[in-house]
Amino acid sequence: MPSRIIRDGIIESVAVNALPWEAELFYRRLMSVVDDYGRYSALPQLLVSRCYPLQVDKVKTEQIATWLGLCAEQDLITLYECDKGKPLLEINQFNQRTRTPSKFAENPKNSVIPTKRITNDSQMTVEDEDEVECEDVIKPKTKQVKRASLITEDWKPNDQHVATCEELGVDIVRARQEFIDWALGGGKKYVCWDRTFSRAIRGWLGEKQAVKVNRSTTLDPLGNPIKKWR
Repeated sequence: MPSRIIRDGIIESVAVNALPWEAELFYRRLMSVVDDYGRYSALPQLLVSRCYPLQVDKVKTEQIATWLGLCAEQDLITLYECDKGKPLLEINQFNQRTRTPSKFAENPKNSVIPTKRITNDSQMTVEDEDEVECEDVIKPKTKQVKRASLITEDWKPNDQHVATCEELGVDIVRARQEFIDWALGGGKKYVCWDRTFSRAIRGWLGEKQAVKVNRSTTLDPLGNPIKKWR
């Protein structure tokens, strides 16, 4: 069972104090079993064993269902279903530092209409390792966000650029230099300069640098047609 730090603000919460004594005790126990997002299964049968592991013979599922309803009426929790139809709950304004990804699906209404909730000033600190999972698992975003940057003077076209320039009849040496001058002169910043160059040679830069070269024309090391002197 995960550890919890509950601040004294819950003692002065109007919503919490509006609960019957047994429902308030259930609400406090619920804080110890939800995940780092304040979410957990809303199945009364499961909550009996998780919230009252040593008193399963004293608490009935009907009581759990009633206490869930009372907590929801005071806007202390939100009851909802994941896409698979499994009942879930979320403690509103759980106010914790998220440590692990949630194992339970987010309430779909949260992404559409913000819900006004009453703060209970609680905080979670340790992950729970044995939660019952909903099939709609929310996975952490691990992809690193790339930032736009200036081009470097030693930037070079890749093999695909070379092939494209040959196909379009573009002088790649001159195209590269003009592209770098354009980027540095204008202080341009892009996330992917390779992709930007690809668009340029197929657009404005290709039209500007295009050269009509006969396939049989001999080119110098810089890619320029060798003039034939008579």
